[in-house]
Amino acid sequence: MGLRTLYLQRMLTINGRDSLAGRQLYDRLGKLSEDCLLGHMVLPTEEASKVSDPRIGNDIIPHDLLVRFDPNLIYVEGGLFAGVEGEWRIPRPMAEKCVRDGAIMIVLDVDYNRLGNQKMHYKEATSFFQVSIDYGLHDDDEPVYGADLISNWGGGSHEIVCKPDKMIISEWLRPIYEEITEILVGCPVRLRDFISSDIVASGNRDSTGTLHHDLWVDRIDSCPFASAAKFGLGYAVFIAGSVSSDVWLERCPDNVQWLTNLGVFLLEQASRDRVRAASHLRSPFVLFLSHRSVDKTVVEQVASEIKRKGVAIWFDKERLVPSDSLVREISRGLEQMTHFVLFWSKACAGAPWVERELNAATAKLIERRLPILIVRLDSTPVPDILADLYRLEGSDMSPTEIGSAVVDAVQRLAKRGGS
Repeated sequence: MGLRTLYLQRMLTINGRDSLAGRQLYDRLGKLSEDCLLGHMVLPTEEASKVSDPRIGNDIIPHDLLVRFDPNLIYVEGGLFAGVEGEWRIPRPMAEKCVRDGAIMIVLDVDYNRLGNQKMHYKEATSFFQVSIDYGLHDDDEPVYGADLISNWGGGSHEIVCKPDKMIISEWLRPIYEEITEILVGCPVRLRDFISSDIVASGNRDSTGTLHHDLWVDRIDSCPFASAAKFGLGYAVFIAGSVSSDVWLERCPDNVQWLTNLGVFLLEQASRDRVRAASHLRSPFVLFLSHRSVDKTVVEQVASEIKRKGVAIWFDKERLVPSDSLVREISRGLEQMTHFVLFWSKACAGAPWVERELNAATAKLIERRLPILIVRLDSTPVPDILADLYRLEGSDMSPTEIGSAVVDAVQRLAKRGGS
């Protein structure tokens, strides 16, 4: 797959040589890409045409040029915002469209000071990155940050040397660390509430801790500081720490390879996702996912993994619009399904909505011999009528693992020819 890389440097060129902090990273991407476009920010075409200062003309990328260039890989060094007013370096609608259409957008070097000074703006970006910054128990203006008294650069405990075998990383992202012995991050900020995102990088499990206002929060914490979230057909990556500057790369050249691997791997993943997304429409199986609304976030992630595995689903968020009749659409789903998957939790016990779906599914099971799968999300006992049916214990599993287990169960049941 040909790379078309848009690289937004930290500052305007008039600020001198340091305006492009990651020259080594940019040069590597330039060698790998069919085309590479360098600038500082993207503006609507009409607004860009009003920039009269020739010294910054090349730093401003008009929207129509962005559309023609059609990047599939975007690196934004030095944080997301162009100024104190919270303007995205790529206007948010443009950024979201690029990623939704399949691009990978990596926002890196989002340092401690930026996250403190632009707290509200980064909070508003949570829905894009699907992860939150940890500002402490009382949501203080100062973020919680990592330190490592053992594995660091030159005795600076906030400049952490992270070893892949000691880091917390979502398993499907492990390939980006092939042949990477270490990465260096400056003053990483702890991320939390990984809503629909996965952990790309953290400190060391055995030696990294976190501080708030220079006081220890957890002396051993690992401090996850980088995330990746599926957004449409692409991925949005957030790195809360300094990783791309040439200063860091002199000490840790693996950072260049790691950041390059990250973009290329996710782009390949997005390409495979598109194939799988298309293939799930041709799946011989249609899974009806029954759940309570309080479990919707988890079920959405499970549904995404099921489709990624090439199996079709019937899921109310994707099939319903406000004007639809819920009863009619649920009935259609039950007519179309080949398997009924019930996500059982404390919220389900005694819920009439789930009971209606379950009664309908049980009738179909008797009439059409349709399999029922139970995914137990906590320790709540299932009803007696379900006690002997196929059950997955998902309380200690991630949504990705649950999705994979459901698909495996469906395939095994198909081979056995029954429930």
